[in-house]
Amino acid sequence: MAIRSLSRRDFIRLLGLGGSAALLHACGINENTPLPVVETNANLEPDIEISLKAVPGEVALLEGAATQVWRYQGEVLKGPEETLQTIPDSYLGPIINVRTGQTIRVHFTNGLDEPSIIHWHGLHVPVEADGHPRLVIDPGETYVYTFQVLDRAGMYWYHPHPHGRTGPQVFAGLAGLFVVRDDEEAALGLPEGEYEVPLVLQDRIFDGENQFVYSGTGMMMDQMIGFLGNRMLINGRPDFRLPVKTRPYRVRLLNGSNSRIYKLAWEDGTPLTVLGTDGGLLEAPLQRQYLTLAPAQRLDLWVDFSGEEVGS
Repeated sequence: MAIRSLSRRDFIRLLGLGGSAALLHACGINENTPLPVVETNANLEPDIEISLKAVPGEVALLEGAATQVWRYQGEVLKGPEETLQTIPDSYLGPIINVRTGQTIRVHFTNGLDEPSIIHWHGLHVPVEADGHPRLVIDPGETYVYTFQVLDRAGMYWYHPHPHGRTGPQVFAGLAGLFVVRDDEEAALGLPEGEYEVPLVLQDRIFDGENQFVYSGTGMMMDQMIGFLGNRMLINGRPDFRLPVKTRPYRVRLLNGSNSRIYKLAWEDGTPLTVLGTDGGLLEAPLQRQYLTLAPAQRLDLWVDFSGEEVGS
């Protein structure tokens, strides 16, 4: 029998894996046990203070019965009113607009009938503000986040993160964009206001009563590769159309689907101009014939309609 000696590095690595496995086994039983609600970094004075509440609701998506959804409702408690920007006719949560260096305080209240918590996807925040499943709160409870925005300009997003229920809660409608701006970006003079367009791509399945169906077919393939819907929604709408002017636009894309990967291109083969990705703006724009966008990924595009005919 051959005996292989372990290096110090291999030993530490294996010891770390073993410790992690034991920790996961020990914690897995009560992963969603709510902890006492505490305020994170309560000593920081916020520049911006908002409330977010996860609540049941309904929205007319298809002809006939309204679709039952879960959604985030927001209110600005301190700071500019434009901190929260609603996406018209959508179940998606409000867009949160902040600047690098600002301190933000978020009062999250769980108005659902099951535990939940918010994760700030892509942002560098303290562990107690990251929305780990161990921090879930029960229905009716509130969790207060306070953290300084350390990231450079870019588009991030927020969504639930309870153990075993992240997918279903996001699918039910709980998701929103988090946009960070800074002086470096402002100096570039990129399109803004109505000429800066956020687009959230999602796929869904509806039943005969216009309700979301998360389980899909229930087949083993769904469980192995993740849920795939059969109908596209853009910004929470199945019939999304965006009238544009003959001028440049900035288009920000998020793949908010559970599992589907998108391949994006213009029908006529016009190259796509990429300004930025998950981590913010690129050093210089890139052109590609097509782009792939995996779940939770973001893209920042420059789209120029100046040469298009009105009505095309």
